[in-house]
Amino acid sequence: MKLTTDQIRSITNGALYVREENGFTVLSRFTDVQKEYYRLSSEKNPSNGFFRKSYASSGIRLEFVTDSDMLAFCYCSTHASSRRFYYFDVFVDGVMVEHFGRENVAEDEGVFSMALPAGEHTVCLYLPCLAEAKLFNFTLSDGAFFRPVERKLKLLCYGDSITQGYDAKYPSQTYANLLADKLGAEMVDQGIGGEHFCPGLIAEDIPFAPDIITVAYGTNDWSNQEPDLTVERANAFYKGLRERYPEAKIFAITPIWRGDNHRVTKIGTFEQGRDVVRNAARAAGVTAVIEGNGLVAHIPEAFAPDCLHPIDFGFKFYANALYDALLPYLEEVK
Repeated sequence: MKLTTDQIRSITNGALYVREENGFTVLSRFTDVQKEYYRLSSEKNPSNGFFRKSYASSGIRLEFVTDSDMLAFCYCSTHASSRRFYYFDVFVDGVMVEHFGRENVAEDEGVFSMALPAGEHTVCLYLPCLAEAKLFNFTLSDGAFFRPVERKLKLLCYGDSITQGYDAKYPSQTYANLLADKLGAEMVDQGIGGEHFCPGLIAEDIPFAPDIITVAYGTNDWSNQEPDLTVERANAFYKGLRERYPEAKIFAITPIWRGDNHRVTKIGTFEQGRDVVRNAARAAGVTAVIEGNGLVAHIPEAFAPDCLHPIDFGFKFYANALYDALLPYLEEVK
């Protein structure tokens, strides 16, 4: 039984639109208006690659209950980051049973199939976080039933490359996906590698009403941006976010540890960069400021060689500590 685009849409979490284009099912975590915003941004500054990164499948998953005895699909993968690898993860009843993809490729096509255990099971397919994945011929057994997994909470994650998922090889293990799973929330990941506070991103009313919002900008702002511009954009972002989502729980995450945090930039010390985040967030009346310094182990082994981007091991620290920090504020929404 080949699922239609409408049927795939019904079992998709993390996408703001799911539609058919040239025979593929295309899933996007940004609206067309937001992508146009990033297209114009990359036109002005081609080196940032923001437009291409907006096509990454970060945080998008297909999650459903079925009695099918098999799962199969074809896919096309295109790089949507500065990395040249992609991976999918498949879970059955909460257990990872498949992990597949390739290294050192900008574009690739493939076919995946697997047998499923007899009876009713929950299946979750995580799409790549640093590449765009388009699907076709998504197939279950003839006569099988399927239904979406309903999630009560809605989580919206803003941020830079770390939120997008750099440098997880297992897309299910990014901090955004791990946090969503721990909260039992549907999550939209709007992280973009290299991004700073970007008020233009929240200009449009997206078709997603979050109960919880996390914001994890600041490390790029501290590293390579002018102080006045950083303060202006941070203030505008948090103010605009609070005005757009007056009922949401909004959490500002200050930058996590990085290996070069001894530097002094135009903004000042790394702690002064964190102060920009704290001050802007508190002025806008966010729910809480979460101190990023205590979220990830301060050891190179938790990071890629750049000592900036967590790997899967580091993301586990991030998600567990962030969940613990958020939980006291969430009793009324859980």
